Amino acid sequence: MEFPVSPLKGVGSIEFGMTPGEVRARIGSTPKSFKRTPQAVFPCDYFEAEGVFCYYDAEGRLEAAEFAPPASPTLNSLDLLGLALDEATAILSRLDPEIEREVDGAIAHGLGISIYASLAKDDPSAPVESVIAFRSGYYD
Repeated sequence: MEFPVSPLKGVGSIEFGMTPGEVRARIGSTPKSFKRTPQAVFPCDYFEAEGVFCYYDAEGRLEAAEFAPPASPTLNSLDLLGLALDEATAILSRLDPEIEREVDGAIAHGLGISIYASLAKDDPSAPVESVIAFRSGYYD
């Protein structure tokens, strides 16, 4: 399933600030819900068949969505999953010059996109394994 990222606003028909019920209706399947940490106030949703995790704030409003295969998170029609981390980072850097680079990923705060590649510690051309689209303030 393709999920076009609208920077800091949402992905596809899913908008940040939606309730779990609204998100579930838009995705069209039943998720597994769980708390990622004991301190989490609100559980997240995992849509396994779609490869999507949805994270909610303490009020139960969507603040981020994380994508792994088979999902297809796109930015300007470019699928970010599977791109080499160094290539994906270069693309994001052109759109957000203040990107925060990490050895195994990058965070483009101005775009509301984070990418991660666990194998990049040894190989910067390792493929991006997950993409997070988030609303403003998510990493604060």
